[in-house]
Amino acid sequence: MNSSVSFFSLNVRGLRDNVKRRAFFCYLEGVGFDFCFLQEAHLRDGGDVCRFKREWDKGESFWGIGGVHSTGVGILCGHREVKVENTFVISRVLGIDVKFREARYRLIGVYGPQVAADRRGMVDCLAPLCVTNRHLVIGGDFNIDLGLGGDSSAGAISGLMACHGLVDGGLHTTPAMVGPTWRNSRGVARRLDYIFVSRSLGQLSGRLLPVFFTDHDGVFLQVGSPVCLFGRGYWKLDRDILEEQAFVDAFFCFFRRLDGLRSMCEGVLEWWDLVKGRIRAFIIGYCRRKKREERREVDRIQRLIELEYEAGNLGGSIDWERFAALKAQLRELQEQKARAFLERAHSGFLEHNETCSAMFFKSVRARQSRKVMKGVREENGSIVSKPEEMVRVTTDHFQGLFKEREIDVEQGNVFLEHLSRRLPEDIRDVMEAQISLEEVESALRRMGKGKVPGMDGLPAEFYLKFCGILGPVVLEVLKAILETGVPGGSMAVGVLSLLYKKGEATDLGNWRPLTMLCVDYKILAKVLADRLRTALPYVVHEDQTCGVEGRSIRWNLQLIRDSIAWVEDRGLPLMVAALDQAKAFDRVNRSFLFRVLGRLGFGEKFIGWIRTLYVGAGCRVSVNSHLGDVFDLSSGVRQGCPLSALLFILYMEPLGAAIRADTGVEGLLIPGSGGLRVKMTQYADDTSLLLCKDSCLTRSLAIFGDFTRASGAVLNHAKSSVKFFGRWRGRTDVPGGLCEGALRILGVNFETSSSATLNWNMRIAVVQRKLAMWKARYVFYGQSPGPKGGCVAVSFVCGIQPIAGLSEEASSEACVSVYVEWQVRVGRQGTHDLSHRGGR
Repeated sequence: MNSSVSFFSLNVRGLRDNVKRRAFFCYLEGVGFDFCFLQEAHLRDGGDVCRFKREWDKGESFWGIGGVHSTGVGILCGHREVKVENTFVISRVLGIDVKFREARYRLIGVYGPQVAADRRGMVDCLAPLCVTNRHLVIGGDFNIDLGLGGDSSAGAISGLMACHGLVDGGLHTTPAMVGPTWRNSRGVARRLDYIFVSRSLGQLSGRLLPVFFTDHDGVFLQVGSPVCLFGRGYWKLDRDILEEQAFVDAFFCFFRRLDGLRSMCEGVLEWWDLVKGRIRAFIIGYCRRKKREERREVDRIQRLIELEYEAGNLGGSIDWERFAALKAQLRELQEQKARAFLERAHSGFLEHNETCSAMFFKSVRARQSRKVMKGVREENGSIVSKPEEMVRVTTDHFQGLFKEREIDVEQGNVFLEHLSRRLPEDIRDVMEAQISLEEVESALRRMGKGKVPGMDGLPAEFYLKFCGILGPVVLEVLKAILETGVPGGSMAVGVLSLLYKKGEATDLGNWRPLTMLCVDYKILAKVLADRLRTALPYVVHEDQTCGVEGRSIRWNLQLIRDSIAWVEDRGLPLMVAALDQAKAFDRVNRSFLFRVLGRLGFGEKFIGWIRTLYVGAGCRVSVNSHLGDVFDLSSGVRQGCPLSALLFILYMEPLGAAIRADTGVEGLLIPGSGGLRVKMTQYADDTSLLLCKDSCLTRSLAIFGDFTRASGAVLNHAKSSVKFFGRWRGRTDVPGGLCEGALRILGVNFETSSSATLNWNMRIAVVQRKLAMWKARYVFYGQSPGPKGGCVAVSFVCGIQPIAGLSEEASSEACVSVYVEWQVRVGRQGTHDLSHRGGR
């Protein structure tokens, strides 16, 4: 079967003449297209639409009524196998969503007005229609030669193409179709007809086809099979319906009936999995009915617009004021759909009531591109790009990453001997108490909103909305899981979503795996995490500051900052080594982790609860919304589980204890401490050593090598660095095989001098870039809430209107100053403001 798809576009200059229309339809059969865009069809009323539909019998056809002597657009399907899923019409714009040969397209036919201002308005109407994850194709007569430009509409069209990843099909063919497509009797020739296609579509070929009954040439474009085809993903609840009282009332009535299913199930876990399936079916049915009602509303408005046209075509008058109002309603409905789509895409960028501007769409597209895979590299070096092959290779890669690796148990026992702290018995007893409804509700209220749910598709907002009836049920389910040691079906399987970091995009090692987990699982994990957090201060050394109540990331940064200042002032030798681990969270050996928990004094019951959540856990990779098969997670802690960071801290504790206990590792002598030396500081997997002898670094690396054999952790030598200070400033020879270079710890750069200036300049540059982006946005922050409910007056108005009495450039500088001042005033002072990891 031919995998290419062909498109044809032509301005027909009227089709109401019966003879011309029949001759033209015969001509189209010979062209052999899959989809055809027509302009200036001159449909007068609904009767013409019915007649045209009846006479084109090769496939479905769609028509928009316009003025008899000016507009009227159509889209023709060349095959009966095309499945049309949606249609929309806005005056000179006609669009359809179709599925053809397993690919999904959004096809938009346009007929551009001759007046530049009206043409620009048409482009504005196109913008929300272009928001889609389908392959996008726009064809028609734009009534402007983009090569010549000449007015603002040309720039608007180019901007639309850039925002939505479109290319000019005529320019990307070989040879390029750059010749004119329209000529008049006075010898004027212009290129007015175009077909724009998504970059995701394959190789292009085409030609211009002269036609005897019009002054336009037809544009024929053939594209290869689509690449980077998106799958359907898995179902997720649309959070907007939770605000509809009709849905809330209907769900309450529906859920009360589900208790009768208990007699059909062996236990509460089987019943709960059945209930979640019924809830999903109920919500899908409700949303389908709602969508049909919304579509009827769109059809109603479109029909009213057509009736206005029909009145003018039949000799009456058009109510232009009502006509404009109807068009505005239709555009608003399309923009609402676009906004909802982008919010579901988690753009995190759209302000309430903000216009969907070109800059906005471009920024969202850039963010979403980090989640799109265009190809992955196999072990043999070849790159695959077909969806099923990418899913297979990705599944094999992460299945290998998460497999259990052999460790040295005896070496592990050596490290465990260094753990001297024990959990008090009263704290251990509290941790093993029966979980309560208050704990469940508290965990749910503190859960992040707007997060992608797990396989059951139910987000935290759903549980919060119906907490009164779902809370006791969830508590019963969680108790059953802890008693049986077996989580429910959907709770045991996560979806591995991949986020591109940097480097070669085809290398799967450059994609960060995040696990999307069901909310009921995360509630249980969060309850256990809350209990575990109360125990950490008793068993975790003060060198580790991540996740322990009462400790701050500032401790790490201030210690390093003050140590550097001390040795620089006194001329003492100091090396600071920043050790980085490869795939730190993913390589955690669970048997070693559980032995650490036992050594620290955690009870067997609590350890069994943790084991319940991790032993037997499964996962499916998601590649461009294509899901792979389930595979076991035999190692690692899930990035996305509330427990993961806390468990990792305990997993790292033996390494810190071993370095502290080793007499061959001498740290920096703290002034005024009575002989106390500090050797290291830790924040989760980030370990920073402060050493004064070369042999100390060599010994520390040897300890880490032993820890690798004991636990499976691996040091990433390429990303670990050393920097010298004080008497050693300027040294380049590094013992142990590490690199000497820039020292960046927890997002902060440390230099021998002027570190504060360097870091502040970097932060101010980020602010200036954000302010520059806001120039194209209608956003005004008048009263910005402070961290404790207070309000700080901050006006970000640069690019919208200058601050009174200042130029635009001065206004920008003033806004930066106000922003920095505000950051300091709300408590993000000194180094702490620069300590957010990843530059946040």
